[in-house]
Amino acid sequence: MDKKFKVEVAHMEKLIVDQFLDFKIVYLRIVISQIQEFQLTLYDIYTKNMFISESFQVAVIIEKLSSS
Repeated sequence: MDKKFKVEVAHMEKLIVDQFLDFKIVYLRIVISQIQEFQLTLYDIYTKNMFISESFQVAVIIEKLSSS
């Protein structure tokens, strides 16, 4: 049972990290609401006691910005 729980937790953590890495800023949507969604994903990451450095967070946001 303990092994099953650990597998489920690892799966949930993977989904959250995937959501973080797959984040995209869409030109047609309001940027503020998209950043709020991104912050909620970060909150989920922190509530699971995972850590992503601030510099990596900034790099991900910059990468997701459109070239315009």
